[in-house]
Amino acid sequence: MEIGSLAEWATAVAETAAVLVALFLPYFERRRENRKSTRNLKIMLQGIVKRAIADNDQKSLETFVNISTLTDASERDKETLNVARQMLDLFNTDNGNVERRNREIEALLDTIRP
Repeated sequence: MEIGSLAEWATAVAETAAVLVALFLPYFERRRENRKSTRNLKIMLQGIVKRAIADNDQKSLETFVNISTLTDASERDKETLNVARQMLDLFNTDNGNVERRNREIEALLDTIRP
């Protein structure tokens, strides 16, 4: 039994590496795209919440949450949208203390840093 030449061994190793890359590359690409999508969702949510606090108007936040809920969100996106719903609930509760409400919303906003 012969072990083969160095060229044959190099070819075998290269073919094995090519197969492994072909198998796992789509997984890593999909994972990277999901992380990018989650980061973009968080950045957009932060901007919308800050604008809602400044304008004291939650309509754009409500629209964003409703539309984002209809998408096929990943588990991390669902967690972010749950925090957004909590912020929306704080906007919708009319307790008269706007400063306290804004502090609570800012605290929730800190939990979803991109």
